[in-house]
Amino acid sequence: MIPSFLTLRLARPVWRAAVAAALTLSLATCQTGPVPTPPPGSGATGTAAMGTAGPTGAVATPATAPALAASLRDAIDMPDLLADLQRLQAIADEHGGTRPAGSAGYDASVEFVAGELREAGYVVDLQPVELPAFEQQAPSVLEIVGGAAFEDIRDFKAMLFSGSGDVTAPLYDLGFDPRFEPDQPRGLGCDAEHWTDVPAGVVVLAYPGPCRRLEVVHAAQEAGAVAIVTAYPGWARDAVLRPTLVDPTGIRIPVIGATEALGTALAEAALGGASVHVATDTLIETRTSMNVIAETPGGDASNVLMLGGHLDSVVDGPGINDNGTGTMAVLEIAREIAALTAADPAAAPAWKVRVAFWTGEEIGLLGSFAYARGLTPDAIAAIRAYLNFDMLGSTNGIRTVYDGQATSNPAASAVVSGLFAQALEAEGLGWQPEAVGAVSDHFALDQLGIAVGGLFSGANEHKTPPQAAQFGGTAGVPNDACYHLECDTVDNVDAAWLEQMARAAAWVAGALISGEVNLAQ
Repeated sequence: MIPSFLTLRLARPVWRAAVAAALTLSLATCQTGPVPTPPPGSGATGTAAMGTAGPTGAVATPATAPALAASLRDAIDMPDLLADLQRLQAIADEHGGTRPAGSAGYDASVEFVAGELREAGYVVDLQPVELPAFEQQAPSVLEIVGGAAFEDIRDFKAMLFSGSGDVTAPLYDLGFDPRFEPDQPRGLGCDAEHWTDVPAGVVVLAYPGPCRRLEVVHAAQEAGAVAIVTAYPGWARDAVLRPTLVDPTGIRIPVIGATEALGTALAEAALGGASVHVATDTLIETRTSMNVIAETPGGDASNVLMLGGHLDSVVDGPGINDNGTGTMAVLEIAREIAALTAADPAAAPAWKVRVAFWTGEEIGLLGSFAYARGLTPDAIAAIRAYLNFDMLGSTNGIRTVYDGQATSNPAASAVVSGLFAQALEAEGLGWQPEAVGAVSDHFALDQLGIAVGGLFSGANEHKTPPQAAQFGGTAGVPNDACYHLECDTVDNVDAAWLEQMARAAAWVAGALISGEVNLAQ
């Protein structure tokens, strides 16, 4: 999952199908409307039934839930799901500890998933996606001339799509330390006037502002900067992320992301007129990476349920919680749908099931947007809903349901959100809504007007005291302390949490594909 502070404002066309503005959900025994957005921390616990809409935003529960929903939920095989995670870990171990898009580790992940789906009887399509692959060829360097040296990976990282370079130049503080320009706010660099007084030939120290880093990098290059270091609030040693610049076109200079402590040290040095030495050695090249798209041979092709998640990891770790948990849950649901159909053909899903394992999510949702661009209006209209699963086993987790009302199709998506709430509450599990915006692959389908929904157990956000009271765990600690780091291994997964989320995901999938739930356009 792309960090929330990197929420994309992608300059891409917004596709719209000729679909109705509102969808209605009819169950065999009742009619429900859109789910009111509940306040954070809501969601019934214990055995409370969902009756008429109340203060928590619950909706009416049908007297009889679709039988396929319960069957699919109960079929989830945790030993198989955990074995799948072990297989992804082994693939990463065999390929330098990681599985990013465009790498041999990712290709091996594709081979594994595609093989499992073919064996289960799915029709599998490997969709090629051209994307920029990033590799760091050598350790980066950042040191104050005549002073402190900092350690690559532990204190700072070259951002994804940073240019290569080896420069020694004066340091210029642009809005990191208020003492340097006491009358100016922090986070400068988004507006052209911020660069008016920046001399050419300097290394710029910056604080993250309200625009994309890519915009700041291009502005820095226009001003003649030879490198730029952005120090992020709250980033600590050994927990440095690697933000993506999304598009490498035109990036010529080293671009560094660093801890707040490193930024403070550089700000002190800037006050004294120091110079810094910065060196990066990166490789960026266009490669072909595959989306895995598979569907059931049967089912009504005019009613398609899609389930998906991103198969790629970041370049710094194996990506087992992010997003092995989401993709392996989708794989397990797909296998169990096939097994239930084989055991009782009469119980086969009425809808066609399509599963997607996306490439390039970690560098900018590239795989899912490539898929979305290729859909015809008829194909868009056939997809009744898309369910996204990205990080389901966070060790200090929360149970988050995508807030359907914060989508481009709020009426239909809110209905899907209501099903997720229903699935969790049926097992006595609390939840909270979250407006996930553009931070994962649902966004590409959302832009088409397709109903979307999903589950999320938290990334590097710190758990709040109310969340700790509701979900357990520790307040003030990240939901996933290994998010986007080398330690995101099989040991970084809460298996019990993953099981709860996978069972809820299966219930919702079963409810929709049963044909007893009708999302009519």
